[in-house]
Amino acid sequence: MTFCYEDKELAPSYMGVGLNVPKVRPGVSIEVLQTMAREIDGLDIQFVREPWQRCLHDLKRNKVDAVIASYREERKAYMVFPTTESGELDIQLALNQFGRCLVGDSQFIEELRTTKDSFNLAIPRGYSSAKSLDDTRYIKVDTLSQLDAFDLVNKRVVDGTIGLCMINGKAVKAFPYATKLQAYYPPFDTSFGFLTYSQLFYKNNEALAKRLWQQLAKFPFADVYMEYLASEHQQIDSYATDKPSSK
Repeated sequence: MTFCYEDKELAPSYMGVGLNVPKVRPGVSIEVLQTMAREIDGLDIQFVREPWQRCLHDLKRNKVDAVIASYREERKAYMVFPTTESGELDIQLALNQFGRCLVGDSQFIEELRTTKDSFNLAIPRGYSSAKSLDDTRYIKVDTLSQLDAFDLVNKRVVDGTIGLCMINGKAVKAFPYATKLQAYYPPFDTSFGFLTYSQLFYKNNEALAKRLWQQLAKFPFADVYMEYLASEHQQIDSYATDKPSSK
């Protein structure tokens, strides 16, 4: 099976940049698939890195066999997603399920619960999950990156931002300054990532494809994901603590 993924870093799912797969800590999603290749008889995976649109282009033309993608109706024309017996999307077989919460300090969380006040939220540009925040209380402030957004929260320039707070049903603090900031549950937005196959690969390898879906659903994805994030967030916390105050 030829698996295609983006040639840009999307930490911690995909690490490194360029065409080569890192030999050490290649990313959570890659480690998961490498584990599956060792555990499932008859499964051999070749990893190919390309620009994301090229991955989709090659999947349509059966030049690669699989990608990890979110569900969209138009993708059904060339991607095979896991489905139930009734033909509905089977979210139980998703590789990952990400829940996103509002994140801020303890005062922000308490005021969210107890007041109807307005709040300034730092939101990275192009952050699709922010579309789910339709409450008129929230005033959105654009930032260039997620870290910029969390820096503003940490400095109390804004009240809150968006952070990853749940992975595969497990509550986590998968965001910068996790030792200082809190998440407001339940998640306001949930998204799923699926291993999807090309039409031709699924047609020729249906039993293997279904077995891989089943095994992926059992993998402790959240634990590995958090292990990847741990050192990064410790460094961010250390940076925030040790940085001299400007005067």
